[in-house]
Parts: sequence; structure tokens; C-alpha cells
Amino acid sequence: MFKLNCIAALTAACLGTIATSAVSAESCPRVEGFYSTWDYPAGGELDVRDLATDQLTHIIVAFAYPRSDGTMDTTEADRYIDDIVAHAHANNTGVMLSVGGAGVDFLSMDAKARSNLVDNLVAYAELHKLDGIDVDWEDWSTYNQPNPVESAYLLNLVKELREKLPQHLEVSVDVQAGGWSGINFHKDLDEYADIIRFMAYDYTGGWGGSPKNHHAAWEYIHGGLVHPAPWSQSMITKYEVAKTSLGIPFYNKSFPLGSGPVKTLTAREIVDVIVKGEGIDYDQGFYELDNYVHFWETPELLKTKTDFVSQNGYPGIFIWELHQDSRDDDYKLLDVIAQELPKCQPCAQQWQPYPSVYSTGDVVSFEGKNWEVNGGPLHGVAPQTLGHAHRYTDLGACKTYVLNN
Repeated sequence: MFKLNCIAALTAACLGTIATSAVSAESCPRVEGFYSTWDYPAGGELDVRDLATDQLTHIIVAFAYPRSDGTMDTTEADRYIDDIVAHAHANNTGVMLSVGGAGVDFLSMDAKARSNLVDNLVAYAELHKLDGIDVDWEDWSTYNQPNPVESAYLLNLVKELREKLPQHLEVSVDVQAGGWSGINFHKDLDEYADIIRFMAYDYTGGWGGSPKNHHAAWEYIHGGLVHPAPWSQSMITKYEVAKTSLGIPFYNKSFPLGSGPVKTLTAREIVDVIVKGEGIDYDQGFYELDNYVHFWETPELLKTKTDFVSQNGYPGIFIWELHQDSRDDDYKLLDVIAQELPKCQPCAQQWQPYPSVYSTGDVVSFEGKNWEVNGGPLHGVAPQTLGHAHRYTDLGACKTYVLNN
């Protein structure tokens, strides 16, 4: 059953441009970035103070690691979490903790342990004033076929997390599309999650028969979002568009021209070695060097993806992973994203009716925008009141991303 309200079964209009809904990303899109906390992250060190909170709406700290009894190893996250929260909250940027990660064991936990994990996540969020919890469950015993038992494990964990986490905080889930892994993600996750993060990458890789192509090429991404075939496990088939955030990789894959392993290069390495080192246009997207063909995420491809997001009602994008971007201001992919999906200003204090009185120059928020008072004192006159429009100046859309002060 389709979770996007299309007039008929999937029409050509649904396959192409989807009408923007009332809860779309056209005003205040989400631009989220994962921040890895382990030593020697790919891309090199990135100080917390250098996180671009003028561009990012959310920072997702990766990871907390679950143990079989439902306790958590947060040793890595603990080193950064409070500094990130302080820096981010001071600049209207929300912070979430992600639990799990690729290769992390969830299946050794029984129902009691999973419930204990939820309690520990809630306690951690409250202790560190987080704005939500992200679940990155990629642990399955079977692939390429339905596994209703393990799918239900994840669904129930997310449901319980939504029930126990304060309602003003967010719950998100990272999911994969396609029939291999995506089939394991329950279709009802968006009933309990506020955001579904579509990991729109790793469509190519080191397995036999993989195409030699960019692992996040647009033809794969578009199909993963809107393809009607059940085998595709497309996001439009499973989840509400208004809850589905599109993943953007800041890492790339390089394939041997002969024999050899598939290599991973960060955006920073592509810029340093190929774009600047070989004088190649960043938008070319591929280049042969040292017996490898290298593919990468280009600024033009990013614009294609962000245009699709903003025009079709998706809430925004997320990045894996912030350390991997170029340090050169002329080649930062985050700058490209921010230009296409600019961050909204924080909302001023909500307008209040009489007896509140507003003077000339005061700024209030009303119906998702900030407004400056032109002719005060005003009392009982809201922005957009018939006959009083001249009393306010529209300052544009606003959004407060910090939920836990």
C-alpha cells in the first residue's frame, strides 16, 4: 500500500514529479550530518567547533553500541557529546545520538534486553539534553527475503522508544532500499518514527556482478525512491514522503581496471588527489588513475538530488559523514547543499494576543515565519490581520531545531 496519497495506483506523475505537500521541505528543509566519534575517522580530524552549524539543522553523533543485555557502550560518544550539544544548541542546531551502525549486533538481545536498551537511550537523551535518538539497525540473519520476526524486533524497539522518549523529542530510523537489505525494514516504521533516513548509497561495491559505477548514482537513487516494483522496496511504496530524508554520501568507490579490491575514497581525497592533483573538473564524476576508475559525488549531482527533495515534499537530506568533506572552501560539498537547501532562521518568541503589547522593531513568530513590527504599539493585532498587513514586515520562514533546552 502506498504511503503517499496519489490519486490512482502509481501514475506517471507519481513516478516523476510529486506534488509538494503542505508539510514539505520548501520552507525549512532539514540538512543533517552524521559525526563519527571514533579515532582516526575517514577524512581526518574535524574539530567540534568547526561543525558548520550555520548550515546544518541537525548533528547526529555516531555511535552508541548496544550490548546483549541492553546496556550501552558510549565511550566514544561521551568524549564529544556535551561539547557538540553546547556548540550546536547555541546555534539553533539539534543533536541526536545514533545507536548501532553497520556490523553492530542487535540480534543477541532478547525482548527484555531491547526494552532495557530503550530505557538507557531515553536516560542518555535526558542527561545530555539531546533532541532525539536515531536507530541504525543493520543486523539481520537473512537477506533478499522477508524476515518478519526480525523486522518486528526493530519495529517494536522503535515503537517502545517513541512511547518512552518525551514526545517533543524525535525518533529516527536509518533504512536501506532494494530487495537485498531493504526488505528487512518493516513498512510500519514511519508510524512511530518522525524521520526515516533513506541510506541512498552503496548500490555498487566489491561483490561479484556489481556494476562499475558511482555507488550513489541518480538512476539508483531515483529508483530507490519511486520505483513501483515490490522488489525495489522503494521509499514511496513503504513510507510517507514527508518523513523520508535522502542520504548523501561524502565517500566514494573506486574499481580496479584489472584485479584488485574496490577502494573507498572520501570527498576530501577525491579533491586533493584527482580534482586538484590531476586538474580534473569536479563535475566530471569519474576518472581513471593508477589502474582504477574512480567515481564520486559531484556538485551537479548534489543539485539534482536537492532539487528533487525540495520539489517533491521530502523533509531534506542527511550526510554520511561530515569528516569526509573537503577542507578547501572552493570544493566543500556541504556548501553546495546549503546553497540549495538553506537553513532557516530560528523562530522569535511566539506572537501572543492582548494583553501583550508590541513596539516598533519587535520581532515575533507567527505561523512559521518571523515578523517585525512596523507601527507600534500593537496589542491584539496579529500578522496578516485583514487591514493591518502594513503593520508587520515578513522576515521569512523560521524553524527552531533545538527541542531539548
